[in-house]
Amino acid sequence: MRRFLSVWLPRWPTDRLRRRLSSQPYGPLALIQTTANTTRLYAVNTMAARMGLAPNMTLADAMALVPALGTGPADPQGDQAALERLADWCGRYSPWVATDGPDGLILDVTGVPHLFGGEEAMLNNAQGSFRRMHVIARCAIADSPAAAWAWARHGGGGVLPGRPDCLEPLGQLPVAALRIDARLADSLNTLGLKTVGAIANLPRAPLTKRFGPQLLERLDCLLIRRDEPISPRQQPAPWRSRAHLAEPISTREAIEQVLDQLLETLCPLLEKEHLGARQLALHAYRVDGDVQTIRIGTSAPSRNPKHLARLFRDPLDGIMPGFGFETFVLEATAADPFSAEQANLEGTHQTGSDFTQLIDRLQARLGDRAVFRYEPVQRRTPEASVVRLSPTARSHEEMPDLEPRPQRLMYQPEIVEMDNTGEAFTWRRIRRRIASVDGPERIRGEWTPGGLDVVSRDYFRIEDEAGRRYWVYRSLDGWFIQGMFA
Repeated sequence: MRRFLSVWLPRWPTDRLRRRLSSQPYGPLALIQTTANTTRLYAVNTMAARMGLAPNMTLADAMALVPALGTGPADPQGDQAALERLADWCGRYSPWVATDGPDGLILDVTGVPHLFGGEEAMLNNAQGSFRRMHVIARCAIADSPAAAWAWARHGGGGVLPGRPDCLEPLGQLPVAALRIDARLADSLNTLGLKTVGAIANLPRAPLTKRFGPQLLERLDCLLIRRDEPISPRQQPAPWRSRAHLAEPISTREAIEQVLDQLLETLCPLLEKEHLGARQLALHAYRVDGDVQTIRIGTSAPSRNPKHLARLFRDPLDGIMPGFGFETFVLEATAADPFSAEQANLEGTHQTGSDFTQLIDRLQARLGDRAVFRYEPVQRRTPEASVVRLSPTARSHEEMPDLEPRPQRLMYQPEIVEMDNTGEAFTWRRIRRRIASVDGPERIRGEWTPGGLDVVSRDYFRIEDEAGRRYWVYRSLDGWFIQGMFA
């Protein structure tokens, strides 16, 4: 049986403003928004609501009722972005998390509550976390997203029993719990159909004919007669390990110790499926609702906990613990088949593994784009004759049959000044006397999608009196140097 957790944040815009301010206002507060040349209330806090204020009320009427009302500009886009960050933080409870309108979240917690000691304990944990963040929230757990949504907003929250025990309490909810259009809800109330149970007992055909199919669709979702899938913000990885801490931690040593435990749990999961991790993500959940994520990659599939822990070592320097982390989740976001390598005669280590681990450490320290190798390709133009590849990528191109090429090839050719006598040339303000010349080798251009890349060039291998050898060419634009031989 699937179970869903709905989180309702009735005062989310004003709660978010309170969290941003250094000194939190305790009086009546409203966020305002101007539309159609009229300033109206966008959201109000609890104290303002108790004084009779509500969203969509004009600011003039609100100030007449509450002269001491504090106001601030509304920020719907910022509220939505902050709600999405809060959804990421709720990943500590379930990998299947989605935003549910502008004031709610929905989590698929099937098979999760036992990690917290049961559904009641999980619900209390969530409520306590929001309370510590100074966010007003009401949570409910039920068999469907619609039932959890309705129970959180109209049933007082809490754990709703499964079907069929949940049908009676759901039937007592008002028709607004169906999550239908406000006009349709008003029409049903006018006809005396004020509860979900009153609608559920009526014949379906007349209801569909009069109110359309939406009413019965929402009724079936609420009464768990049809599935209502959710679209999580991030697809959960199939290989995960998590750690819920009794007390928040903030020191580097404690974080590394938790990471080692997570790796010791995750690597056997990959081993059972004969896989090795290619990409790993460590999610650290702070007590203030912030989530910090560290991602690493490997050049080859790996499931060596010690090696993977070393790759996390440098990125951990940039983590900001704040008031401390209370939950960690480690997941392998990408994994490839792991092929065991032949050990040497002593059986002490696997051949080739040291090289790939060295590449991983270099990439973790310098960046993925800073560690690479060049591979020649079948192109005549020197600038396009090599491509960048990963250090461990296999070669699929055959070496082109060309004249000897310099070991150092410049990214862009540089201008040289050749003497009229041909006895010397000047490059980088230094005059170099020529001892010998070999060439020319004519290289013609190639057709590309943008046209002909070069017309033609005559290349010479020139050695100066100091024994340095250069790769110089002559074109219609003059003389240029493009590389140096060893």
